[in-house]
Formats: sequence, structure tokens, C-alpha cells
Amino acid sequence: MASSSPISSTSAQLTAIERLGWDFHSFFRVEYPEKNKTQIGRVRKSYGRREYVCLHCSTRWSNGYTSNAITHAQNRHRQLIQASETSQNSQQSTQPSIDSYITFQPSDSALRNVFNAQRYIEAIVGLLTRRRVPFSSVTWDEMKSLALACNPAIEDCLITSRDQAMKIINANYGLYASQLRDLIQGSQSMIHISTDLWTSPHRHAMLAVCAQWVDYNYALRKALLGLPECPFSHSGEAQAALIVEVLQWIDFNPKKRRIRCIGHIINLSLQSFLLARSKEALTAALNATISDESVDMVDHFAATLAETISQQEEPVLQGKRPKSTAKASQKTGIDEDYTGWQGIPALQKLHNLAVWLRSSSLHSDSWRDAVGLSLGIDNATRWSSWYKVIDNAIRKKVQINQFLLEHDRELEDTVLSGSDWDLLAKTHAFLEPFASATLYAEGKCSSVSQSLFLMDALLFHYESAKVQHSQPGSMDTRMLHAIEMGWFVLDKYYTMTEDVPVYAAALLLDPSKRLAYIQQNWPRDWHEAAIAGARDIWMTEYQGLAISKEPERRPAPLPSKKDGQLSFLFRSIEVKQKAISTDSDNLDSFINALPLEIDCTPLEWWSRLEQRAQYPRLSRMAIDILSIPSESAEPERAFSGARRTASWDRLRITCKNLEKVECIGNWLREGLIVPSGEGGLGLVCNPLTGDDGAPMDVGLQDD
Repeated sequence: MASSSPISSTSAQLTAIERLGWDFHSFFRVEYPEKNKTQIGRVRKSYGRREYVCLHCSTRWSNGYTSNAITHAQNRHRQLIQASETSQNSQQSTQPSIDSYITFQPSDSALRNVFNAQRYIEAIVGLLTRRRVPFSSVTWDEMKSLALACNPAIEDCLITSRDQAMKIINANYGLYASQLRDLIQGSQSMIHISTDLWTSPHRHAMLAVCAQWVDYNYALRKALLGLPECPFSHSGEAQAALIVEVLQWIDFNPKKRRIRCIGHIINLSLQSFLLARSKEALTAALNATISDESVDMVDHFAATLAETISQQEEPVLQGKRPKSTAKASQKTGIDEDYTGWQGIPALQKLHNLAVWLRSSSLHSDSWRDAVGLSLGIDNATRWSSWYKVIDNAIRKKVQINQFLLEHDRELEDTVLSGSDWDLLAKTHAFLEPFASATLYAEGKCSSVSQSLFLMDALLFHYESAKVQHSQPGSMDTRMLHAIEMGWFVLDKYYTMTEDVPVYAAALLLDPSKRLAYIQQNWPRDWHEAAIAGARDIWMTEYQGLAISKEPERRPAPLPSKKDGQLSFLFRSIEVKQKAISTDSDNLDSFINALPLEIDCTPLEWWSRLEQRAQYPRLSRMAIDILSIPSESAEPERAFSGARRTASWDRLRITCKNLEKVECIGNWLREGLIVPSGEGGLGLVCNPLTGDDGAPMDVGLQDD
């Protein structure tokens, strides 16, 4: 019964309104004060609580309960109710209602006075940037009719030009870029930068520069700082010049600060699991990827790996393969020169089936009718595409087997046998923790403290799977080879973290882990190096920091009835200067203490006032380190949005305008721009010229 109470309550309200002899909605307007209200990073409410606002009171009257609204109308507006009831009773007669003789037509001046131009322009800019509606939408007749239906006197106040809309975005980009600069300069942590390179649908290379920091309220903030074009050269020098240009106001020193994206590391490891044939091929691909940081590491790794494999296959293709090896392969059914999924019959069949389904809409129609779930298609540079295809296949195993039997003539070489399904199940079970780990690291509150923790767990998973598939009863040579390839890459990147002491320091500063985690999970000979790296950061950058006393947020004392003489005497002999206890404010004391169970993220724990008071210096170190994101998810999110902004019907939008549109949209989403309707400064609404006084060149063409 309890679960149905909201529905019952709503039904009761409707019934009470329907029983009235007068029109409830002609007396009250329904408002939702909490609609679209949100905290930073939280999901917006669809509606929230409702309020009934009286339309006939000179001063605002509102209430959230239907019964109270009805009582208000009956007590304060009885004459209007009686007139309404009389009007409704006379509707059955042939004479028209009295309302038909009363036509209230407000003047154009009154209508224009109630028009909120600021909120209208902010809504249009939000549609163009946050929601990525085409710029041509401001010229649509339907958009104009929608506004005029709400207020017919504002036709000359509407935005009807794409250039006008872009001028508004230009002006606000300049204004809020300077405000963002001030906000970042007042941060309580270091500013952490993540970048990535992307080719847009209109074939321009764009470099996303994103920042993450802890603001003056100790809240984690994120922002897209810039999305400049990277023309002619994608080298590290070219990208660095663009990054420096974007970060002109930030004093950024990358020494010992290079953090690798955990998502990319997982991707490279599983590409190796699916594609690699030998450690030599992997070593060549890794060396090429690590030495050339100017390109997308995932795509570059896949391309280099494929090129290395093809070069190693040339002797085989030219007939130079030893006959004994070829005969042995035919007998065992296992290619000793393992070449990834192309050499695995089950994955090869699944790939061919996916390609066959995409080759004709007739094939897709038959599949949807029989299976009811899209299979998807694999991708050479994203392991998750393989996982999705395998996952969909396993979920619909019975239907797929039946489909393959019904289309055996067309798909005779694609029919999946029992051993094929067994291999798919093994592969799916092996990949599942990696899918969960990727989602875990993509969260908005993810931190570098998760990186080594995730790699420890995934390496343990590799080793457990290797033991499982090495047992006499479940020996699987192909799985063992794939596991060895994936483990090799993950272990290589794990070893690289030794050069960046921030990784180990993040683990040690996690109150739920501390030194106990390292002692439990790492070999003994690793302990000293990890502690020494964290201790070096502490001693060189934080141990000697001057302590700034923060105002304590204690509740105000209750007023006393009389401030007596005794209270005065107490204050006279009270110690005026009190020392801050710093005995525990050092790294060694903290990491050697027992781990704590916390109900929040490590960063949130350190940002609390009590931790900052107890550990004034160590908390600065912890906030700086734990606010580092574990992966470059923000640039990827920026690219996903920019891909929709630079869609096929607006491929002529300039790179400069694409950058401004995406930045304004990002700042609106992250709460860095607060609309006037929500109590913020709002947007500039009347831009006439650019920063130099000249007319703006909006450079906007779409649709």
C-alpha cells in the first residue's frame, strides 16, 4: 500500500478538483520551484514539488496543497467563485457565456514590459550550446511562432539571425573566460590539465584542453579551457605551443607530473589480448607509442601493432614458413604464429556475422525479427566494441543459433559450434572486470588514487585467469597466449608508474588504504621506493608550508541572559595564543596509522574542515594529489559533444566558433555560468562589436 501512496494522493487531488463547481485552473497557476534545479555534477530534477499560485491576489499567494488552495479561493474570492458557477450553469442554455462578452486585451506596452529578454536570450544560447540545436533554428518559423504564441508583442525582440546568435556567444566567451581565469587562480589545489587530440567530422584536428581543480569552497570543479585547432603538424611541439597559449595565466610545471590515462592503459592491454601475436610485436608497438606522445596513443598503438604483425607475416605469405610448423598447426587447429582475433575461429565467425548483417537492410530486418537485439560491430582500436558484440551474442545465444540454422546456406562458414560458444563465454568472463573497471574510472569523482588500485586488481585477474587456464582439465593454449600478451602490456605501464611518485603517494594518502595496503598487496622490496617517492614530495613541497589559520565554522554560542563578572574574569586569564597541534601533521604519522572506513571519496574526506584543521600541511598535499583525475575522460566528453555540434549539416562552422560554442556549453553544464533566472550574473545580451571595437566576424555557416 505504501508504494502506491503517491499515485493515490495525486488521484485524490484530481478528484477534489473535479468535484468543484468552479474551474480550479482559472484561479490558480501550477508552478514547480525546484524544476531543473541541481547541484554541480548532479542530475537535474524533472519537476520537484508543486505550488499553486493564486491568479487573483494582488500580492503573491502560493501553497503546495490543493485543499489549502481551494480554501483560499473560497475565503478570499467567493464572489468570483459564485460568478464562475453561475457562468457554468448557464452554459447549457443557448445564450453565450458571460465570459464571451468580456474580452481582456492587454496593450502591447504591457505585454512588452512583462517580456524577460534576458531569460529569453539565455534560453536561446543554452539551446545552441548545451543542447546543440542548429544555429539555423533561430530562423525557423516554428521557433518564432512558439515565442509569439507566448507573447505576441515581442516580434522585434526575437533573435532571428544566426550571426546575431553567434555575436552573443562571442561576447560571453570573452567575459566568462576572464572570470574562469579568476576562479582558477583562487583554487585551493593545483590545477590538473588533461589534453587529447581529435579529428572533427569536418576534417580539422582539434586539441581539447581540460582542467580540474578544487575551488575556494573545496568543491571539485572541471572546465573545458579551450578547443583550438592544431593545423599542419600534430607533433608534441605543436601541441605544446597550443597548450601554452591556452594556459597563459596558469603557472604549470609538468616535471614529475605526467599521469597516464588509466582508460587508455586498459584499452592497450586488451588490444594486446585480442590482437597481439608476440612480445616482440608488442614491444615495437609500445616503444613507438611511448616515444611519440603527439598522437592518440590508442590509435597509434593499434596501427603500429598491425603494421608490425604484417611485417612479421611476410615470410609466411611468401611461402617461407617451415613445413613442419604448418603441419603442426593443421593438426592442432592452433596457429603458432597467433595473429589475434583473425586466428580465432569463434571471433572470426562473429566478426563475419556482424559484417554480413550490416551489408544489407534485408539481413538486418531478418535478424531483428528473429533475435530482437542488435549484434553491433567490432572495432580495431576499441576493445570494448568486441566485448559488446560478445555480450550481445551470449545474451541471445538460443535465438542466434536458431537464426544461423535457418540461414545456413548463406552463413555456412559462420555457424558457431559448441566449442566456439565455449570460447566466447571464456572471453566474456575474462573481459567483464575490465568493462567494470573502465566505468569505475570514468566517474566524475574519479581520482589518481584509483589508478594503481585498479591495475593491482586487473593484474591479479590476469594471474588468476592464467592459473585457471593452465590446469590439466581446463588447459587452453590460445587463452593462455592472449592472457600473456595482455598482461605484458599492463605490467609495462605498471612499471612506468615508478617514475611518477604521485601514484604511490595517492595510495598512501587514501585514508582507507595508507601503508597497510602496500604492505598487504605489494612485494616487500617495492615498499621503500614508494614511501621514499611520497616522502620526497612531502619534504620538498609541503613540509615547510606556512600555516594559514582558517576561521573555524563553529555554531554561534547561545546568548547569555547576563554577562557576569565571572565571565569577564575567565576571559582575562584565558590564554590568548593557542598553538596548532602539528604532531600528527606529517606524512609518516598518517600513513602508519590504521586505515579508516570512509563514507565519501578520499578527496572529500581531506576537504572537510576537521581534516584541514588537524593536518594543515598534509591536507594541502592530499588535496593537490587526490584531485588529479585518473583518466582523460573530460577531453573525450568534449569530443563527443563537439561531434554533435559539427554534425554533417553544419560542417562549415569555423574552428574558432566551434571552440566558443563548446566552451560556453561546457561552462553552463558545469555551473561556471549561472543564468540570471537561477540567481547568477547571466549572459551578455547586447553585443555590438568585438573586443577591439570592430564588428565581429562570426564566420558561421551551417545547414
